Amino acid sequence: MQKTALLFILFTVALYAGMVDGVAILVKEEPITLYAITQKMKENGMTQAQAVDMLIREKLEAQEVAQRELSVTETELQERIKQIAGQNNMTTAQLFDAVWQTEHLSRSDFEAKLKKSMLTQKLYGAIAMANMEEPGDAEMQEYYRLHSDKFSHPERFDVTVYHATGQGVLKRKMDNPMLMLPEVTMQEASLPYEKIEPQLAALLIKTEIGAFTPILTDPKGGFASFYVRNKSLPMMQPFETVKAQVQEEMMDDAREQTLKDYFDRARLNAEITVVRLPDRQ
Repeated sequence: MQKTALLFILFTVALYAGMVDGVAILVKEEPITLYAITQKMKENGMTQAQAVDMLIREKLEAQEVAQRELSVTETELQERIKQIAGQNNMTTAQLFDAVWQTEHLSRSDFEAKLKKSMLTQKLYGAIAMANMEEPGDAEMQEYYRLHSDKFSHPERFDVTVYHATGQGVLKRKMDNPMLMLPEVTMQEASLPYEKIEPQLAALLIKTEIGAFTPILTDPKGGFASFYVRNKSLPMMQPFETVKAQVQEEMMDDAREQTLKDYFDRARLNAEITVVRLPDRQ
């Protein structure tokens, strides 16, 4: 009797595992599982249709990478890791620690994720290079006129800089500014746009008045966050000053459209079979 019951349990577990990992969609005979769809929905807060679209796109991209025989060498990967660490004023060891603390990714998982991203960027670059042309001066002038909000910025930011040696204590202070924590120092400052680093300027532009920036690594040690108290009114920048930015914005827009068109066509031409989809929650 006990043996029969055990067999029944094992059969049920195996059946459940088969349902979770069962094939939902075939893209050129390569499977997308039911589990992959449900996980994508949970992790990204997507609808089933959005998750399916993204997974099909990812599968088509992976197949295109293989077809073009694109690769990322170990040297390229490690150089990119050093670059990311440098951009965040960290050593590579500090970067891996930060990734573990914020995303719970081990070094090997982070490297695998980064390598996949680098392969995707190589693919995008190859596709875009073959299908795009640089915009002319007249096109850039028109884009500048129609997207004036992209080429204006506040001249000054009034902020309070919160600083601490540890992320945890700084986060506690940000969550409850009235909390008295001697480990956290505060200093008011007025930061001219032209005098601060472009990355910080872009971050302050995105941050609403009355809100904190994400926690940043302080090059002098510890961690900091900027509470934005006020911003001056945005000022439109002269075309010649932002011409390179206009071209970059136009190329980015054209690149996104080129890639969308390319993979829309790839999807239409691919053999895609829907076997079954997860039950809607």
